Amino acid sequence: MTVSFRSDVEDTSLPSTWTEQEGELYCLSCRREMAGEAGLEGVREDAPSQERQQIRSKARIEFEIKRDPTRPDNQIAKSCGTSIVSVRKARERLGLVEERG
Repeated sequence: MTVSFRSDVEDTSLPSTWTEQEGELYCLSCRREMAGEAGLEGVREDAPSQERQQIRSKARIEFEIKRDPTRPDNQIAKSCGTSIVSVRKARERLGLVEERG
């Protein structure tokens, strides 16, 4: 991907959702996908596709929660294309359940 800026732009730093890892730049979408793939490490190659998809989804949700634990469940669910219930379950797995008043 190529990024360019108009000549009148003063701040050419990376957007807050981008990161550099080992000399490579990654956007948030790529980082979500990388998290999903990392979640598959150790899963047997012949695992059913539905199981693999569920594991990827859980890993992406957990990535989003860890990235910004204060972000509301509905926003995380929308960004991951999943349900609010799935986000709440992931928060429980991570021990990051919000106190509700």
